Amino acid sequence: MKERSQLYFITALIVSILLILSLVVRAFVWFPNYGEFAIPSFMYFLVPTILVWVGWYFEDKGFLLAASVVLVFLFGVHLESAGVLNGAIPVISSRAPMVRTFYVLTFALLVGSFGIGFFTYLKLNSLLDKPVK
Repeated sequence: MKERSQLYFITALIVSILLILSLVVRAFVWFPNYGEFAIPSFMYFLVPTILVWVGWYFEDKGFLLAASVVLVFLFGVHLESAGVLNGAIPVISSRAPMVRTFYVLTFALLVGSFGIGFFTYLKLNSLLDKPVK
């Protein structure tokens, strides 16, 4: 059996958690009104998830880099709805805690996924292992 990168696997798990989270959030009552502000659609997470898992299976760094770049763009899209946190986007007080929790959770997972994705790419590329002159 081939030994694959654990960092690559952890990146794939985090991106998969984002995909599952975006599917679970659709079951909540507040999703039709506030879902687009709390978390991007699951269709946006489908491409990076497929890229990361295919890249992990074939041990290809290019898939990881492509998925990380897509996740950075998703992070930018997610930042557009930061008004959920400061009240610029009005949310009913009974729904605000859930919407804000999912926003912050998605924020943290996106930062973690593309951060560890780029770190894994650099680690696999052996850029961090070279001595500094």
